[in-house]
Amino acid sequence: MNLEPIKALIKQRLGLQFAGHTEVALRHALEKRKVALDVASIAAYLDRLRVDEAEWHELTSSLTINETYFYREPQHLRLLTEVLAADLLARRNAANKVRILSVGCSTGEEPYSIAIALQERYGLNAARLFQITAGDVDQRALKKARSGLYGAYSFRALPDQLAKRYFTMMSHQHRRINEAIRQQVSLHHVNALVGAYPQDWLGQDVVFFRNVSIYFDAATRKAIQRRLQTLLNPGGYLIVGATETLANDFGCMVLQERDGVFFFANHRVDSSAVDLDQSLLTPLCQNGKPEIYPNGKPEIEDSGASVTSFLIQEPVETRYQHALALAQGHQFDEALRVLAPLCDEDAPLVCCLTLQAHLLFERRDAIGATAVLERALALDAWSVDALLLRGRIARLQGELEDAICYFRQAIYHNPDCWSAHYHLA
Repeated sequence: MNLEPIKALIKQRLGLQFAGHTEVALRHALEKRKVALDVASIAAYLDRLRVDEAEWHELTSSLTINETYFYREPQHLRLLTEVLAADLLARRNAANKVRILSVGCSTGEEPYSIAIALQERYGLNAARLFQITAGDVDQRALKKARSGLYGAYSFRALPDQLAKRYFTMMSHQHRRINEAIRQQVSLHHVNALVGAYPQDWLGQDVVFFRNVSIYFDAATRKAIQRRLQTLLNPGGYLIVGATETLANDFGCMVLQERDGVFFFANHRVDSSAVDLDQSLLTPLCQNGKPEIYPNGKPEIEDSGASVTSFLIQEPVETRYQHALALAQGHQFDEALRVLAPLCDEDAPLVCCLTLQAHLLFERRDAIGATAVLERALALDAWSVDALLLRGRIARLQGELEDAICYFRQAIYHNPDCWSAHYHLA
């Protein structure tokens, strides 16, 4: 079964890549769609896919990951309500609303969380002061978002008082978002990578694009960021997931930080500042290659250069050890920032990927951790660390047969791995 042509089409239209374990998921999805349509071969299905837009949407829904929840990464909501919104309200014309866009909104938890956070901060004036728009490529996910009905798992990070205030109990397991909040969010079908954005999306003040880019390669991430930038007003802001920051720092916008939270501002860095930063790095290099300092990293003068910018010049193994030390010291966010460029390489070290996955799992981001582990296992199908963590995640998600397979594979490769025996038992 030659999947390369259909993988190329999916990469072109959705930006998604499939290899190793993720290719298995693609095969399962394609087989289901072939059976549903009574199509004889992958080649015939590809021909159908090129002309049948409805079938393309069905396949998209089968391939996209829509696992999310209310008040995910609440530090971004605090950044919006306590810092960015005040700045934008002060700059706006009184007749205009501050415009906020959620791209890759999935089943709606993110834009509804934004609406709730703004109402908590600004009360009933929020609907008058802010306009919230959201879009996703998955039609099925958008249908759920429009219904506003959510199961218990979507509320795992939402404070109970907010759940009671903004949702109505429909059953023991389900709540529906209050109509006043639902009406504040305008939902649209959109592809972030290809096709024209709606004309009325121009002129956004804040764009949320969180926990989506982890599934794309660097070229795709950069292409999407440049497209999103065309929607932002000068001085507007782009917010990506906490673990995606460095992997999305392409120089298109300026990386900023406030109270430990990173985001991008839509204005270019002054050219003199760029020259200054580059000159600060030259002592670390000889003939274009990183120089290792056996007596520790050089002192950083009061010049605006960050520790991270110096660290980037060090060998990969040194940077990995630094990230590992940070992780062992429970400095998880800083460890993830150090790991991000290492894991973004075309051929990253498996140890970097597995450490990144462990940190994401520590932050309860099982979806992100799984995506990273799939990359690790595609590079080394016998990585015991990756197999162990993949098994633990499968077990927590109730996929016991899969968990057993991962633990057994780890034991087969390393019979003395006591933790694999423990989890299997």
